[in-house]
Amino acid sequence: MCTAMIMAGGRSERMRSSGSQIHKALINVLGVPMIERNLLALFAHGFRDTIVAVNSRERDLLDYLNGRATNLARTRGATLRCYIEVAPLGTIGAAGSALCNSDPLLVVNVDNLTTLDLSAFVANHVKQSADLSIATHVELFTIPFGEVIVQDGLVTEYREKPTIPIRLSSGTYVLSQGARALIAKDCRTDLPSLFALLRSRGKRIVSYEHSAPWVDINDAVSINKAENLIALHSTEFARLLSDDSHSP
Repeated sequence: MCTAMIMAGGRSERMRSSGSQIHKALINVLGVPMIERNLLALFAHGFRDTIVAVNSRERDLLDYLNGRATNLARTRGATLRCYIEVAPLGTIGAAGSALCNSDPLLVVNVDNLTTLDLSAFVANHVKQSADLSIATHVELFTIPFGEVIVQDGLVTEYREKPTIPIRLSSGTYVLSQGARALIAKDCRTDLPSLFALLRSRGKRIVSYEHSAPWVDINDAVSINKAENLIALHSTEFARLLSDDSHSP
């Protein structure tokens, strides 16, 4: 099983601007911090080597990782290490800067909670001989205005506040060693920039389409949304927290 990296290197500005005094990774969702939910999900899917990218100024998060999180990893037969971002490296930069020989590398974001089968995701990346795999899912968005369909200057249809499906990135990726080598060391790199670079070089970028429960948590309002989603899919999420899970 390959190495997994959790991206938690940001300063959690949106969450803090909505009233939180702590990094979003430490926010409790139904009593469990988001970073812990992500770590336990990785362990449940068989990942035993984990890296967490952390901003050097987030002392509380570092203390948690060096204490409770490290102990949790040990009880699951896993290892956990921190990659300290002295300067911000963006949404994917740490994947190129951290010392790691894993090929491929799984990358998840700390503010996403999902029941996506991560081991199957990695297996598909390998099967597809991909350079970059992006987990994708469909979300429904309601347009707050009336949509009009126009043909030859005539309005042929009027749709009041329509709901449309849009395929989104699930904020979860698998990168080949070759793709990671293209990320400039110790420089800010966001996923769109890496995507553009890979495309310009003709690299293989694969969509891994799924319908697993997924939620992004970046402010106080989204915490309630996450708790409702977990309650709705309680069995699947509870399985990821179980300490009797085993490698697939």
